[in-house]
Amino acid sequence: MKELTMESKEFKRVLHNLHLENMTLHTALQKRVLELINSGVPITSAMIQEALDCEKI
Repeated sequence: MKELTMESKEFKRVLHNLHLENMTLHTALQKRVLELINSGVPITSAMIQEALDCEKI
């Protein structure tokens, strides 16, 4: 899979879909998501929860 960036069509589609569900990701969380996706590590629900918990601080 190609590396995603903030300007990637695929990533913008994800953000758009979140917007349709009245959800947004702050820029810092968007960058963290991209890092995880591009690292090739399988993303688990625990990783998602950790990222969301760090964002609340």
